[in-house]
Amino acid sequence: MILISCFATNAQDKITLNYADSLVGKTVNGEQVREAIGNVSMNHNNVKITCNRVIQYYDQNKADLYGNVKVVQDTLTIYAPTGIYYGNESKVVCPSGATLKDPKTTLKANYGVYFFNQDLANFKGNVRITDNRSYTIDSDELDYYRAVQKSYARGNVKVVSDSSVIYSDNLVYEKLIGISTATGHVKIESDSTVITSNKATYYDFEKKSIAEENVKIDFLAENAVIYGAYAENYENKNYSFIRGKARLIQIESKEGNQDTTFIFSEKMESFRNKPEHYIGRDSVKIIRNDFLSTSQVGYYFRNDDEKGGVISLSKEPVVWKEELQVTGDSIYAFFRDDIDDIYINKSAFALQSKIDQQDRYDQISGVYMHLKFLSNEINFIQVDTNAASIYFVYDDDSPAGANKSNGEIIKLLFKEKNVERIKITGKPKGTFFPENLVNPSELLLLGFRLRKDKPVRLSE
Repeated sequence: MILISCFATNAQDKITLNYADSLVGKTVNGEQVREAIGNVSMNHNNVKITCNRVIQYYDQNKADLYGNVKVVQDTLTIYAPTGIYYGNESKVVCPSGATLKDPKTTLKANYGVYFFNQDLANFKGNVRITDNRSYTIDSDELDYYRAVQKSYARGNVKVVSDSSVIYSDNLVYEKLIGISTATGHVKIESDSTVITSNKATYYDFEKKSIAEENVKIDFLAENAVIYGAYAENYENKNYSFIRGKARLIQIESKEGNQDTTFIFSEKMESFRNKPEHYIGRDSVKIIRNDFLSTSQVGYYFRNDDEKGGVISLSKEPVVWKEELQVTGDSIYAFFRDDIDDIYINKSAFALQSKIDQQDRYDQISGVYMHLKFLSNEINFIQVDTNAASIYFVYDDDSPAGANKSNGEIIKLLFKEKNVERIKITGKPKGTFFPENLVNPSELLLLGFRLRKDKPVRLSE
């Protein structure tokens, strides 16, 4: 038997029963209650409701909905196995799970509430929202403001788009402008980087990330990691910068072992297009095995085969290698497995002491300098233009005098870290000081400066 709305009402905001296969009316605690079964159809203002069975509480303006529940408002549809519709609040509660659909969005969860006047969905438990095309958000709880397409996700948040995956404790996603703001244990995965931080903002249209607090960027193809306080990453440009005690760690495999390069600076830039390189600015420190340096600006270029590269230093650069110290206006270091060559451009100065003779410094200076290394040991030093040198002589490791030389070009050749021969061209001039006339504190070339800010080599 088909029944159509047994009770009429003039109240505009009352839930109206339009159709059911059967209807039973009764009074419970003085309240008018009716139960409708089979092909139930109801409406409340512009909200249409269908289900298999309903218990309607007339005075409370509430309806308990059971079986194949479907609630429709314009282009919005909510599906649920059960529900409770509150007419006074214009909301539906779905305690056994719900699916919300509109033309571009699907929202599912174990529990759902929708406020029709506010166009607001509050869903909880295994929440998933997707725009059916380019993104999906999973979380424990989510508020979705449908009119402005803005989502507030909380708990175990995961956002998957065509360009990235974002994990966090909390996230605000503004679909219309393509911006995600995440907080708490944030991780952003993209094609070439993985970014972790306490806070981050991702701009989907620009493929840009801004990360703050305890930032870490993993560069997947380069086997490198940068840490800092603040970072911006531009995925389309393969460019990142990080500032606030920035620290780069890059690892290279070497015959079963590993070489690790550390770069410290206040700001660091990463350029991942060829030639791949990093730029450190302000208080730069570079550590690679026994190569140590400080400067105000440092460039690190990797070779195309990802084996070794070039380190370029400027603005008060200093390089140390064991007891060797090198300074100049700019310094360039070339290496494969170990350092191969160091070039100094202008105001070049190198000094070196023996471990057991710390007060005696072999020195060489000039305008330009080239240091050559073989098997990670100094092989020769050549200085061009206004060259000068001082080196100390030893007899069976005992001090035996000193040589002071000048010329246009001076080349020192080493054997087992000691000067073995010296070649001078262009107005050569030399003076030998016997040991009884040697005063190491007076045998210093112009520009001698012993630096005390040598970085500490880190254990891996």
